[in-house]
Amino acid sequence: MSNNNQKWWSGEYGFFGDFYMQGDDSKEGYHIAQKQNLKQRTLTEVDGVLRLLNLKPKSKILDIPCGYGRHSIELAKRGFVVTGSELNAKHLSVAKKEARKNSAKIQFVKEDMLEISYDSKFDAVINVFYSFGFFESDEDNFKVLQNFFKALKPNGQFLMHTDVNIPFIESGKYKYNETRTLTSGSALKIVDEYDPVKKRVNGFWILKDKSGEEIKKEYSVRVYAKQEFIALCKKAGFRFCKAYSDWDKKPYSKDSEDMIIVATK
Repeated sequence: MSNNNQKWWSGEYGFFGDFYMQGDDSKEGYHIAQKQNLKQRTLTEVDGVLRLLNLKPKSKILDIPCGYGRHSIELAKRGFVVTGSELNAKHLSVAKKEARKNSAKIQFVKEDMLEISYDSKFDAVINVFYSFGFFESDEDNFKVLQNFFKALKPNGQFLMHTDVNIPFIESGKYKYNETRTLTSGSALKIVDEYDPVKKRVNGFWILKDKSGEEIKKEYSVRVYAKQEFIALCKKAGFRFCKAYSDWDKKPYSKDSEDMIIVATK
């Protein structure tokens, strides 16, 4: 998958950091039909998180992984008490800088979600934008879910969002190959392949700058069908779960590109 057997999500491999942040900022927007820039997409996602969770003012939220702070900062600006958990040092550095610029008080912590040990601390744990299933073994991915459960207060809520919905993939509508124009002036080519046996999306990003130089980085994410993920949540201890198709609370559909699960402790 990567040089010297490095994990694709590790800081050493370099998928996350400058490479990812440049690729994440597309002129077309993430869902090309919506034509949202990065700021607009952040507002849509945070509005959606709050719509789905209906949190009280000053609720404590764990944003994990928080990336370079898009959601953490917007949530803090709206009065929530936010902890941003992230393994990538570059992402954390950018997040802290942007938080200071926005006068957003956030506790940013460098840590691996496999190893977090919060105990009944948060009203909500959010895992937004295709950030679950990074690890190679199902046991490790389940351990992450158990960590999220333990981090929540009684009646706390866990939200998982992914833009990879297995029935949507199997319908043939999923885009396996696309090219985006980035605000940096570079082009991003995304190539995916779904492995139905291992239930993983394996792919790579190729960044091509104005000079024609290319940088290629691979990734592999375990993806879950709705019922499989809900069963996993129940196994971890969550009492009940709801599934949605989008941030506007539309009920889950096999035809939707996104899947959002809200599980209550």
